Amino acid sequence: MKKLITVLCGIIIGLSLFVSIGNTAKAAECGCDVTPVLGAEKNKIVANLLSSYEFKNVKHLLKSEGYSYRGAKNIEVLINHSDYDTVMVGVPFYNEDGTIEMAAFFNGIYMGHGSNED
Repeated sequence: MKKLITVLCGIIIGLSLFVSIGNTAKAAECGCDVTPVLGAEKNKIVANLLSSYEFKNVKHLLKSEGYSYRGAKNIEVLINHSDYDTVMVGVPFYNEDGTIEMAAFFNGIYMGHGSNED
């Protein structure tokens, strides 16, 4: 049960990171050890995600709901070291209003999408 609560809290924290575009400082407030991934390592993670069936299905689903894909150059990749080195990837999509929403993937599994606007 303790692991389930830890995983759920990690998901909530990770999604809040992607919803607040480009602000990893919030992770420090909760005591999480989160670092951005850059360079060749980021490119490998992004390439693996973009070629996965999970991403292709999510992209198709979001496009059918009126979202448009922004492209690979705006994808954010983070590693949560305090939660078993979870790789968190945020893929930006525009909704019909033109607002950016991040589709969050944890270790390649789709966790949902949202924006930071209330």
